[in-house]
Amino acid sequence: MLALTSVTNHYADLWQSNWQDSFRQQQWAAADHVPETALPRDFFANLTPEWQRHNALRSDYARRQALVEIDVLVAKALGLTLEELLTIYRVQFPVMRQYEADTWYDQNGRIVFTPSKGLVGVGLPRKAKPAELKEGTHYSIESPERSEYGIALGWEDIKEMQEGVVRKTYEDDTLPDGPWETTVTYQAPFFRPDREEDYRVAWEIFEKQRNLA
Repeated sequence: MLALTSVTNHYADLWQSNWQDSFRQQQWAAADHVPETALPRDFFANLTPEWQRHNALRSDYARRQALVEIDVLVAKALGLTLEELLTIYRVQFPVMRQYEADTWYDQNGRIVFTPSKGLVGVGLPRKAKPAELKEGTHYSIESPERSEYGIALGWEDIKEMQEGVVRKTYEDDTLPDGPWETTVTYQAPFFRPDREEDYRVAWEIFEKQRNLA
């Protein structure tokens, strides 16, 4: 929870007042096949008692993984079974489940496509939108099969990429100093996690840890 929330130095006091040396011994409860560039295995080992920027989880995938593990830990604390957790997810969160089923990440853990209505503008649109070029948003693609710059691109144009990069350049107006042009890079190949399978993996890992304690 601290790594999810402590994203700026405004949270330094919160971080330091809750620090425990045992934080450094923690490990991700995730499958081994997840790219290390998307979920750095040394994240916990590098934590420091004083707040530093690297103490916060910043990639989309790492933050998602933390939320998955929190779901499992809370379910265990409430005395639920794994099947009950899965049933709650399926029955009570159908919209979230629908979004998750078609959310894709790049090798660095960045969302490259999502249909989520709460993440408008994140990643690429499903289909190329030439109108974006007039609005100042443009893309480039560099791969063995194709190299183009300053074009319109959509998820359907790149989802089969096995290597190379896609770049999105756009006007970011989220900071107090006003809009500025920024470029986001997406590294292929892209992958789509399965939340139910991630629940199962985390559940099994936490069970093993409890039995060893």
